[in-house]
Amino acid sequence: MLMKFNKKVRKIINVRRYEMNKECKDIIDRVRSEFNENITEDLLKNIIEFSKKKVFKKGELILRMGEPMSKMYFIIKGIARSYYIDMQGNDVTKSFIKEYDFCIGESLFTNKISEEGFEALEDIVALEFDAKKIKEYLLSEKVLTDIYIKKLEETIIYKMNRENGFQIKSATERYLEFKRSYYEIENRVNQSCIASYLGVSPVSLSRIRRTIREE
Repeated sequence: MLMKFNKKVRKIINVRRYEMNKECKDIIDRVRSEFNENITEDLLKNIIEFSKKKVFKKGELILRMGEPMSKMYFIIKGIARSYYIDMQGNDVTKSFIKEYDFCIGESLFTNKISEEGFEALEDIVALEFDAKKIKEYLLSEKVLTDIYIKKLEETIIYKMNRENGFQIKSATERYLEFKRSYYEIENRVNQSCIASYLGVSPVSLSRIRRTIREE
């Protein structure tokens, strides 16, 4: 009886080990294709070893406003958003974070409490890193440093384009730009989040969509 039980346990362990190895390989393959194919498998394995798997349920807060951000997340599955509360008390979506992107706030660089929050818009599976440790490792390897700098540059450009969008673009133009940037998530997130991201009401968003369909 004990031998059968031990055999069953070993089988379960082997299955789980296989699933973990396959998941790890899938992550490595996807990251290399997304960021830089010159990243060696060993480097990525080392990075994954720095992490632990974290699951957030839809609607769960990944980071609350007013809290320091000491962790960095790399989303494997699901979508999150960053948001803030404006002077009028409105919940405003600042950005969307999709699969194979980093969930990281500005407070990580300023060492201050976060003025933005992060919310899971779907069930999320992510890799959680200690921000300080992973940053030190990223800066210790040139190929990783190059990726890190590239992501920072992309973030700065995104912020500039978004700020300019509110100053010189119409709501319709901002919506069309959203579709280009986030085409794969439009039907997966709450429409009120998209409306607040664009700086319009849900009613105005529906009107914009209807006008575009009729053109």
